[in-house]
Amino acid sequence: MIQTLRDLRKVPHFYQLFFARTVSNFGNGISPVALAFGVLAIDGADAGSLSLVMVSRTLPVLLLLLAGGTFADKFGRAKTMGWADILLGFLILIVAASFIVDSPSVLLLVVVGVLSGILNGIWYPAFSGLTPIIVPNEKLQSANSAIGFGSNIAFMLGTASGGLVVSTLGTGWALGIDALTFLVAGAMILPLAKLPQPGQVTAGDKVSFLHELKVGWKEFSSRSWLVIIVLGFAFVNLSFEATWAVLGALQTLEAYDGAASWGLILGLMSVGFLLGTLIANRVRPRRPLRFIMMLMLAEPVFLLLFGLGAPLLFVLISAICMGIALDVFYVIWMTTIQQNVPEESLSRVNSYDTFGSYVFGPLGVAIAGPVAMQIGPGTALVIGSCISICALLVAFSFPSVRNLRAAITD
Repeated sequence: MIQTLRDLRKVPHFYQLFFARTVSNFGNGISPVALAFGVLAIDGADAGSLSLVMVSRTLPVLLLLLAGGTFADKFGRAKTMGWADILLGFLILIVAASFIVDSPSVLLLVVVGVLSGILNGIWYPAFSGLTPIIVPNEKLQSANSAIGFGSNIAFMLGTASGGLVVSTLGTGWALGIDALTFLVAGAMILPLAKLPQPGQVTAGDKVSFLHELKVGWKEFSSRSWLVIIVLGFAFVNLSFEATWAVLGALQTLEAYDGAASWGLILGLMSVGFLLGTLIANRVRPRRPLRFIMMLMLAEPVFLLLFGLGAPLLFVLISAICMGIALDVFYVIWMTTIQQNVPEESLSRVNSYDTFGSYVFGPLGVAIAGPVAMQIGPGTALVIGSCISICALLVAFSFPSVRNLRAAITD
């Protein structure tokens, strides 16, 4: 990875994107810890309040993705990404100030959460389409893995320091640091708006969002391998999001020793994420989708072992393996899309990809609690494992998925 980062120094503007993403992901590591403790410290707030705040931040992301992809493709990815980061930084500052002056409210957090979710829904398609504007085609996988490497390290450091900052300085100051990271990231990204972007309109040109959405849909739906994997991951993410948000904590309370075990599982999963970026930087499979779909079988294996209450050591090993699989999948999948989709439509295609892949995620989170109450979290996890493995095997059965060749295998 060190050599890769050295090689990418020769690519103009890459390090602006790299450091902007790394800095903002440090804030992303701090915010969940700070927000969770902050919400629960508000008078009258409870676990339901925390769920409401978290849903308000996530659901608008899904709803705004399609519009965000069109906006980024036509009006500029760097401009969209930079201003979204800056506006998000100011929104977080408002919340931080409310805690510092000891006047936070659940209503304020929900309103800011909705606005933040809207900005994130616009931001993500812009980010996913910005790298190919900066990086040559033959270096895309290296660049994606390098950005993931920096982001994962920053997220781990942010998560580790988040609790310390909250306990020593308070929630408000922790969120203030989070806000600062987004302001810095946005300021670093905005200058990249001067770079040429295929398909971007000039000032004064009219844009029909409906027409541009149709163009993006045509590019997306014309590639069967893309549609099939997105449909498969709609079901994979249904089970994964349910585990991440609800079932994991419930299962550790029932079968292990609660928060300590869940924290350890998440920590080792993060180690897997970091290892995954290192592996993704090295491997160049000739049939990338065949490779990553086989690797993703680590996810249902983890859910199965966890749900059956296997010895914690086995669960931890499977968590590392799943973290590796998820990050290798992300890097190679992102690279495959970037190399097989016209650059002028990239953000729109990525928005359809993300929307379809996560469309059942909120449903999984919503039903996980009631289902776990009826049949137990362990059984729910085993069912989730079965759903995931069926989805992966069905997707793998299609020749267009198994046989797609990598555009570049340097």
